[in-house]
This record gives sequence, C-alpha cells and structure tokens, in this order.
Amino acid sequence: MTSEFFLKFDLHTDWHIGDGKNAGAYADALTLKDAKGLPYLPGKSVKGLLREAFTLASENNWLNPNTVELLFGCEGDSGIAQQGLIEVTSAELHPSEYAFITQHPHAKSKLYRTIASTSIDHTTGVAKDGSLRSTEVTVPMSLYSKVTFRDCSSTDAREAIEKLGALIGDVCTLIFGIGAKRHRGFGNVTVSLCSDSEVAA
Repeated sequence: MTSEFFLKFDLHTDWHIGDGKNAGAYADALTLKDAKGLPYLPGKSVKGLLREAFTLASENNWLNPNTVELLFGCEGDSGIAQQGLIEVTSAELHPSEYAFITQHPHAKSKLYRTIASTSIDHTTGVAKDGSLRSTEVTVPMSLYSKVTFRDCSSTDAREAIEKLGALIGDVCTLIFGIGAKRHRGFGNVTVSLCSDSEVAA
C-alpha cells in the first residue's frame, strides 16, 4: 500500500487565488502569496478539488460513496465533523524553482501581471460607469502537492486508501480549473500523479 502520493498541477492559463486585499492604485484584487511573496495553492483548496473530483467519480459509480467519506471526512448525525484519512500539503513551485526565485528576488516580478476588465451594457454596447476592475493574476506554471494519510490501521482505512491509489490518476483528470473566474478561461489546469523523484530538489 502506497503511503503517499505526489500531485502535479500544470496551470495552462493565468490564474487567481485571491488574498482578500485591495492594492489601491495597483489592483482591485491581489493574488495569494506565501511569506516570501511566491504563489501557491492552499492545501485546503487542493483537498477541496480532490473531494469534488472523487464525489463526481462516486456519482458515476467509479467508487462507493462511503470511500469518499472515509478519505475526506463528513459531518456526523450529531453535527460533529469527522476527519477523513487524507492530509494534503499546499501546492507550491518545484523546490529548485522556489530556491532560485528566493535567491533572485527580481525574478518574482515575472510570476505576476495585472489585467483589466469591465462590464458592458448589452443594450448600448458601452462600458458601464465604475465597472473597470484590475486583477493581479499569476502566470502559467507547475505546482506540486503531497497527499498522505492520518491513519492506516483499520481494514476500512486500508481499503479506502487502496481504492484511492487505484483511482487517483483517473480521478484527477476530472479537475479542470482552479481559483476565481474558472468559467472565464482562468485557472485551466491538468492534474496528474508524479513520482517523488520529480519533486526532489
């Protein structure tokens, strides 16, 4: 039984995970960055994407719904949430890229750009007053995340993890987008399994 899996997120388009802050004259919405100013996809978001994909797979009879609950947790009858087996790290740049950019801070500026958008009045074909917005986005790149497990002791846990191991490569193909404006061409992504050697620095 595999004790951990590595996921690769290949971003094909600009993407935006908001940090909830306004940058004044620079942009109306900033992208989320870590303490060193580099982009990442939070572990909570990675887990949410995986859960969505596994739920969709379950709805199409690829696996039992109980397996989804075992892996990702659920809210019990008493309203108390039960933790799932899966633990997921944030998806980050490859260690070698991360090291290079932190050693060459000027390279950070190449990771982001600002785009402007406006809302058009469909009756007049003219931009609506006050609708111009600017958003900081992150350029296409690859990010990596690790999936591990909290507990492998019970028979149900081992069976659920083995089911995940058998299906995760296929289920990840059900993830098509991340972040804001996914239905407007942002955050187009391909998610795949990768080896630990590929993630090694």
